[in-house]
Amino acid sequence: MNRRRLLLINPPQTYPVELENEYQSYLPMGLAYLAAIAREEDYDVRILDCLEDETKTQTGSNVCFGKEQSEILNEVKAFSPDIVGISNPFSMFQSDADGVARLIRQYDRSIPIMLGGISSSIRSLAEKVMSTDNYDILVKGEGEYTTRDILSHYIAEQRQIVDLENIKGIWFKKGKKVIENPDRPFILNLDSLPLPALDLFNIDKTLSNRYYSRWRNDPIDKKTLPVFTSRGCPYHCIFCSIHSQVGYKHRSFSNEYVLEYLKQCKEKYGVSHFHFEDDNLTLDYQKSLYLFKSMKKLNITWDTPNGVRADTIDEPLLHAMIESGLIGISMAAESGNNHVLKTIIHKNLKTESVVKVAKLADKFDLPCVVFFVLGFPGETIENIKETILFSRELTNMYGTINTFYVANPLPGTELENIALNNGFIQSDLSETDYLKAIRINQRPILETPQFNKRIIFDTIAKLIPPENYSIHGNSIPMFWSLQTHVMERAKRLYPKINMNKKYVWEWHND
Repeated sequence: MNRRRLLLINPPQTYPVELENEYQSYLPMGLAYLAAIAREEDYDVRILDCLEDETKTQTGSNVCFGKEQSEILNEVKAFSPDIVGISNPFSMFQSDADGVARLIRQYDRSIPIMLGGISSSIRSLAEKVMSTDNYDILVKGEGEYTTRDILSHYIAEQRQIVDLENIKGIWFKKGKKVIENPDRPFILNLDSLPLPALDLFNIDKTLSNRYYSRWRNDPIDKKTLPVFTSRGCPYHCIFCSIHSQVGYKHRSFSNEYVLEYLKQCKEKYGVSHFHFEDDNLTLDYQKSLYLFKSMKKLNITWDTPNGVRADTIDEPLLHAMIESGLIGISMAAESGNNHVLKTIIHKNLKTESVVKVAKLADKFDLPCVVFFVLGFPGETIENIKETILFSRELTNMYGTINTFYVANPLPGTELENIALNNGFIQSDLSETDYLKAIRINQRPILETPQFNKRIIFDTIAKLIPPENYSIHGNSIPMFWSLQTHVMERAKRLYPKINMNKKYVWEWHND
């Protein structure tokens, strides 16, 4: 008897031509977890990672990165899957996922197609997706247990997934009727998940792709992979959309699970640098301290590209992190104004904590990246100036590397609700609108009586002059002090950045 076959697809990604230099590929870890689950259900599984290719195709004003449709279709035909699962972790690229789904529909309408990710987990997006004929099932939230149920309900003889009414955590169609089943509880025991099936990736091809992780700390002559030690975030930042996928309750893999993953990555694939991708890496202080002390024997290096919470870090913990191989720390400050942090963003963080970590990192000569988000409804231009000046003080005093983003009212966030209810954004925004919204010099989508994006852009350009700071990035400004030791830290953290390149900030409003 032939084994049932599951094909998991990470679609291509399309960017406007003016933003193509900001594209970077990644490893779709979510698909690796789903593949491991499918193997336990005795499925023959293949992952088609379209972003492993360096192919770049321009059509009009857009550039598509990843495998072309002809190659995708050939892969589908060659594997002849019983079920296809497509992942879309970013709402701005839903059209790319839809294009893959339509391609498979045209080839064989009898293949059930599932979609997972952000567009399946937020009601407004899910309803829009289900109004098309592209998908049979949407998987909400965490996908592992839901996918296991779906796979166990597949009847090969009928080429059909049966009893969908009894599977929690999905949207599906019954005739022309769209049905949303109750949510599935988030996974409490993350160790119940098998280790991700990394062997289904072409690791060497992925990591040698010139676009892979190119705007992150990607050390020269080192292989780099992501790692997650936890899921869930108990905080309520108004711009964050992760809760629909991982919930508010913070849950952790055991230290033993994480250490085994790191060990296997090093021994099987020669990986010696890791991006710790957690939203709350250090929330459990004692567990984190033990993990970092245990990691010391692995002889690896690592960083925190998503950022840590400053109020969870103290000197003993940071010292243990450095001893275990930390070569750069990122933290999400968001604002330099405590009123904005507490009352407007709801981050429950104080600027004093940010200063404390920046000072500690400076003490240890550790590169420290600080993220800021400007332009929230309720902020004033004076609040924004205060944040810019605060960021300037951090790099002047403690040698931090700072980055500015613009508040983006992503679907499903409290920020979107605030912006819509007050008429600060339109209700029919495109994927490209959202892609440009977070970038300082691109077309704005959010404007309040207090400011607009052009005012924010001009204020940054005035307060961060290029003669006083090393400035990088045309649309997502990154800057740091020209002091010699700070320049050295930046080069250490971002060895592939051309430190001699001069960026000119220009306003684009097409």
